[in-house]
Amino acid sequence: MNLRQLQYFIAIAELEHYTRAAEKLYVSQSNLSHSIKELEEELNVQLFMRKGRNVKLTKYGELFLPYASKALELLDNGVQCLNDYVNPNTGSIVLSGFPSLSEFIPDVIVRYLSETNRVGVHIQFNQSADFTTLKKQLMDGDIDLAFATVIDEPEIRGTLIGEHELVFVTSEHSAFAGLDEMDLRLLDGKPFIAFDNNCELRSFTDRYFRELGIRTKIKLQTANDTLMYGMVAAGQGDAIMPYPIGGAPYNLKIKKIKNDIPTRKIFLQWNKDRYMPPAAVYLRDFIVRQGLIFNEFMERKKHEILP
Repeated sequence: MNLRQLQYFIAIAELEHYTRAAEKLYVSQSNLSHSIKELEEELNVQLFMRKGRNVKLTKYGELFLPYASKALELLDNGVQCLNDYVNPNTGSIVLSGFPSLSEFIPDVIVRYLSETNRVGVHIQFNQSADFTTLKKQLMDGDIDLAFATVIDEPEIRGTLIGEHELVFVTSEHSAFAGLDEMDLRLLDGKPFIAFDNNCELRSFTDRYFRELGIRTKIKLQTANDTLMYGMVAAGQGDAIMPYPIGGAPYNLKIKKIKNDIPTRKIFLQWNKDRYMPPAAVYLRDFIVRQGLIFNEFMERKKHEILP
């Protein structure tokens, strides 16, 4: 049984005439008759019976017709879904990125949609991915584009979009709240709120603390930025985090770090060995053309926050 046989069967059932069905399908009547005969032999039933110059469905044909129609309908829906997915103007894009970029990524999306007028594009965005999860998603092809620090794998390609400054976050009631800059060596022996081991930033801070000879008392480790803010605000410890895009959360003080600590380079990344729908390709190329778009965004946000 094949798709063509089902199409022929349904056309004859609707028109009740072989010649008219052949004309509608642009095939010869002999080919049409041959295909139906093969289908009947495969099903071991007679699907049509003669009634004057026309044909009618037998009881077996009547039983089979709704299933054949449903099969073609499902297939048509699948083709339409696939066309919608790969259409650059109406297709789908799956994005992921660090929680610390949760204000930046929507800004990029809105800018892209407004400047390209591709308002029919469907975008799925996961903003809660830690580095380990995000890397796996990109490697497995579960997402099209990722906003993160560099993923060092041969199949991953990316473009630098900016640098995210790391800052010291403390409670406004802590002993460090009045400092202009924070010397991280003052954290030795103090309670600390840390990213968990699935976060790339955790390995960085652990390594940096070892180099400075700092030993902290980790009170909580998590991949959730908001939870870290809450614990720091409650006076349970301090943290090193990417600069909060929206400014200092409630009851917190943000301090520059006095020590020579590198910024966090942010990349837009994709898997070159995985299929990327045209809608995602268009968005990727748009961002690549913007250059250091994250730096531009951060400058704008800082001016908005300043009194």
